[in-house]
Amino acid sequence: MSQNLPRAARNYLEQLRRALDFLSEDERKQVLEQTRDEIKRLPDGGRRKRELISLLGEPAVRAMKFERTEPEDLEVSSGKHFLTRILAWPIFALSLITVVVVLFSPPHDAMIGPVGLTGWLNSPGGWLAELEKVMGAQLIWLAFIPAVLSLIPLRISGVTSLILQVIGALLMSAVCISGGSVMAAYFIPVTVLLWAQIFTPLLMMRGSMARPDPGWMITAAVLLTAAVAFTTFQGLQGFEGPVWMILAPAALLVVLAILLPLRWKSAHIALVVTGILVIVAGFSASLPSTYGAVLLWPWLAGGLAFAAGHLAMAADLWHERARKLLALF
Repeated sequence: MSQNLPRAARNYLEQLRRALDFLSEDERKQVLEQTRDEIKRLPDGGRRKRELISLLGEPAVRAMKFERTEPEDLEVSSGKHFLTRILAWPIFALSLITVVVVLFSPPHDAMIGPVGLTGWLNSPGGWLAELEKVMGAQLIWLAFIPAVLSLIPLRISGVTSLILQVIGALLMSAVCISGGSVMAAYFIPVTVLLWAQIFTPLLMMRGSMARPDPGWMITAAVLLTAAVAFTTFQGLQGFEGPVWMILAPAALLVVLAILLPLRWKSAHIALVVTGILVIVAGFSASLPSTYGAVLLWPWLAGGLAFAAGHLAMAADLWHERARKLLALF
């Protein structure tokens, strides 16, 4: 049958046949027959080698499309380990950013005042402030605890890992809630992610296609919108710069938060990037040489946006992985 084809087409099929030596004879015949039918449907019937390669690809490259992937050759880790891994590194990165912020941000405890976060915590001091008096600059090592905790599940597995994760998340929650210091509030975003690292694998592995229920996405959107609204209101208090510098990024964060339930991957990525940019802009605005603004508010808005966006991206990655694994069967 190949003799009825032009020479260029016959040469192409012969090269493809040799490149398909990893298939059985019957499988090779099927691929060659399929390719032969495609060549016959080409405008010039496969008379030109350049056109054959342009439309069908090089024979060796085309052959690779029919290469079998054996399940035992796939690096398929457990779902819990997969989810833990894709959550661990962003938590580690956010922890390091928290260290930088706590180390180098200007002190603004006095500027927040009783109507701000210290009033919300009902205490201008607290045990964290007392601990700071005793330890001094050594208290900064507290900021490294979340970084270490985020990587524990990558080295330790099973019940031991879960116990250490819960202890770490409880410790950071105690710092955030009862620390009684403005510095403690900087750990809120990373603490949210530490809890997410514990519960996300348990929740997302319940369904075969591993997608969070719409209720979870809507709840995340509402909570993030409320957090952005609160931090925006607080950030505007006493801010001496143009109002749009706060309202514009806040409006963008709200829009991206509202888009969370739609499960658009591009919107989730945009939420992560925007969160980081809000943190950077807030840090710049907090410098004495600019506006001397309170860094805590953009930090909370940007950090929580980073957390929500990354959790949504993790859901996308897990869903895609589950879909591909089910396709094997």
